[in-house]
Amino acid sequence: MIYFPRSEEGTKSWAEQQASKGPNGDNIMLAIETLDGELVGSISTHSCDTRHGTFKYGIAIFREHWRNGYASEAVKILVGYYFEELRYQKVTAHVYAFNESSIALHERLGFVQEGKLRNMIYTNGQHFDEFVYGLTKSEYEKLKS
Repeated sequence: MIYFPRSEEGTKSWAEQQASKGPNGDNIMLAIETLDGELVGSISTHSCDTRHGTFKYGIAIFREHWRNGYASEAVKILVGYYFEELRYQKVTAHVYAFNESSIALHERLGFVQEGKLRNMIYTNGQHFDEFVYGLTKSEYEKLKS
């Protein structure tokens, strides 16, 4: 998806606004940094449902940092925390059909494709499907051993 460009000042303002928000249940937005403190992307959770023990997440890595393991490591840390500390039992991620790297990432991490939403995304003059991937806590535990 191509978004209208935002100025550097607008981006800083948005980031400050996000940082000043108080807690919203278990919904979080985190920066992903290198060990040297360089910002490489973000990961966030949403639709956290403590009654059913389910949550969704999204991740974005800046293009110049793709294929360096940042996404994989961030997802593993996030999912581990939600399953092992917050007692969630299922995570869901939505992946655009044209995003082959994200599909490969989720499948490599043990996520299972649970569904396909047809023609959900319009970009670059075309409609694309959106895949729904899920991972349960029991599947996660099998992968850890």
